[in-house]
Amino acid sequence: MEGLVREWAGKERHFQLLTGSVMDLEEATGDRIGAIFIRVTTGNFGVKDVYHTIRLALIGGGEAVAKSKILLQDHFDTRPYLENAQLAGDILCALMTGVEDFDGDESDGDDEPYKFSEVAQICTVFNMSPLDLRQMRYADFINMVRGFNAGSEKKAPHLTEEEFEDILKRYEPEAVS
Repeated sequence: MEGLVREWAGKERHFQLLTGSVMDLEEATGDRIGAIFIRVTTGNFGVKDVYHTIRLALIGGGEAVAKSKILLQDHFDTRPYLENAQLAGDILCALMTGVEDFDGDESDGDDEPYKFSEVAQICTVFNMSPLDLRQMRYADFINMVRGFNAGSEKKAPHLTEEEFEDILKRYEPEAVS
């Protein structure tokens, strides 16, 4: 797996969790990777979950250990925790499900008795803000749903790209006066 590239601390950075860093993450948080994944992707995270995921993924992505420590000291607390948690969630989803562009032809044969119909429903399930959702690429959204479904008994539905775009179009953030 190649990891993922995201803008963080002022520039595009490569984040990747390797086998050794997964073991380090488990040691740093005192829990198993599956539990960490569930906590972060459902919004039930602790600061250690997010901090160490980002730190170890920076190192796994090629950043020097000392530079990673400096970046975290300088930038971790300057961003809202949910923003850092979203990055940690993306890193963990890349680890658990891979990162790929979605071509729209996915069909696993499962019935879909429930569909998201509003931004608020999606944001509630994934504990994110509507603005974070609007900035997310469709492929990243699909990977987030796949990761959530892999680690949860309660399944989030699959949305086509058109359904996803339609939901976002119906959401208009209020203008700030």
